[in-house]
Amino acid sequence: MINKIKILHLEDNPEDAELIARELKKAEMGAEIIVVDNKLKFELALQNFTQDIILSDHSLGSFDSHQALSMVKQMGITVPFILITSAMSDEFAVNVMKQGAHDYIIKDRLQRLPSAIINSINKHHLEKEQQALQERLFFHIENTPLGFIEWDNRGFAKRWSTRAEEIFGWSEQEFIAGQEERFSLVYSKDLSKVNALFDQMLSSNIVRNTFQIRNITKGGRVIWCEWFNSVLKDEEQNVKTIMSLVQDITEQKELELQKDNLLTMVSHELNTPLTTIKGYGQMAENMLQLKGDKETLHLIKRMETHVNSLTGLVKRLLDFNETKNGKLLYNKIFTDFNALVKDVVDDLQMTTSTHVIETNFDNTAIIFADKDKLCQVLTNLVSNAVKYSPQADRIVINTTLENDGVQLSVKDFGIGILLKDDNKIFEQFYRVSADQSTFPGMGIGLYICSEIIKGHGGKIWYTSNIGQGSTFYCWLPLNDQNVNTV
Repeated sequence: MINKIKILHLEDNPEDAELIARELKKAEMGAEIIVVDNKLKFELALQNFTQDIILSDHSLGSFDSHQALSMVKQMGITVPFILITSAMSDEFAVNVMKQGAHDYIIKDRLQRLPSAIINSINKHHLEKEQQALQERLFFHIENTPLGFIEWDNRGFAKRWSTRAEEIFGWSEQEFIAGQEERFSLVYSKDLSKVNALFDQMLSSNIVRNTFQIRNITKGGRVIWCEWFNSVLKDEEQNVKTIMSLVQDITEQKELELQKDNLLTMVSHELNTPLTTIKGYGQMAENMLQLKGDKETLHLIKRMETHVNSLTGLVKRLLDFNETKNGKLLYNKIFTDFNALVKDVVDDLQMTTSTHVIETNFDNTAIIFADKDKLCQVLTNLVSNAVKYSPQADRIVINTTLENDGVQLSVKDFGIGILLKDDNKIFEQFYRVSADQSTFPGMGIGLYICSEIIKGHGGKIWYTSNIGQGSTFYCWLPLNDQNVNTV
């Protein structure tokens, strides 16, 4: 509730001023009223009196409400201005409101004045709060290290922050005025991707997304940017506005490229001596077998096991790098899925002494797939099942025919996976929440598995209970040439 309202009243008729004062008193409105009757007194009062609201008659001889309202604006005063006059046409009322008056009252209907004063002051306070909130918001937007851009539902920019100007080179006015087509700052090879994501935001329930694309600066330089987008829709799910935060990640991308190149070079350089060592090891095995030197032969075989482990590590690093850069090649042929799984399980069982690998083969089918890549997936899933179930002694593998495809499950009875790992477990370099000294690894195996399955148009997921174990599932279409993937 508003107490002791300070009112500046511009009125040259004392009787009308008294009539208004009585009306306010009758409404039990506590008010401090200063009445002025000419331009000079009005100007002095504006300077020296802190008013909450201004009431003004329209005509005061050589001074009128239009001039009074203009003076208020020139002095930067934003308090409500209510016109009180004897008669008023609709056209006159519209013009007064357009000039900035908050309300108008006809003198023979003064009973509405108290509520008009309260409503105008309350509305003014609300507008000030909203303005302050908006000012704080845009202060933070302008000072964030991320650029801020607001788009309409056609994909054209409406607002452009100072940081966006620093990233892309265009000023807000320059870019917004110069837009001839939507997303004009997107690099041509990434435009189809952005258009698809934008149309998806318009037509679906997506309220936010994140992606990395290449953009073009004012100077024509190609830069990498990461975009964080959110969509505001009305009750009928029509897009009102799209807001984006953007950061230049060009330097990060260049460092990643250098790291990838180094990883590829090191992996290839390691591969050559490892192949040579493996070859010499096999020659040594043959020679020791002929000599009957079982003790040395045993040591050579142990060395071969570690060489094979190191070779597998190098292969995984190469696969990871190729997968990450979209260069992993597939050699797909038609193959019997159950036969493929059985061959892998037979090989793994020969090298696994701690666990029995149980299989339940249902009817499956011939699938179109890269046999070696799927063997790699199954090997990784079984190896993880063994690693993360040190107190158990069995792994269970099932195959079934599901929804025009084949499904594989690998179940262990180990430590399980925490809920907080749920959305991250297939990310590169992510390790589940366990003692890494007890369960060593690089955190790329499941990432590679996920990418291989996706490369076949399939899906990979899991279920888990802490202390009871985990089950990993893979579903593959019979022929991914007939599957549309996004």
